[in-house]
Amino acid sequence: MITSTASRIYFESHQSLDPDLCVTVPAALTTYPHDIEKHPRPWAEERFRRIVRWRAPESGGHFPALEMPDAFVRDLREGMAAVLAAG
Repeated sequence: MITSTASRIYFESHQSLDPDLCVTVPAALTTYPHDIEKHPRPWAEERFRRIVRWRAPESGGHFPALEMPDAFVRDLREGMAAVLAAG
């Protein structure tokens, strides 16, 4: 039985994922080394077909906006710029 709210949200969201879903719009992705889930680029490329920016910084975890806010905002801005440029 799942008792915590966060566990339930994660469980339900993972159960609802369509395995055949493909994202075809430009995408900027960052995967942090200390996050709970690991997403290697080959896995990401199976779902996101137009990765225009990929980052794998040396630090950061599940809450990068709290852990390293300046780097997170810079990454977000650069990612959005790449997505908009790819149009």
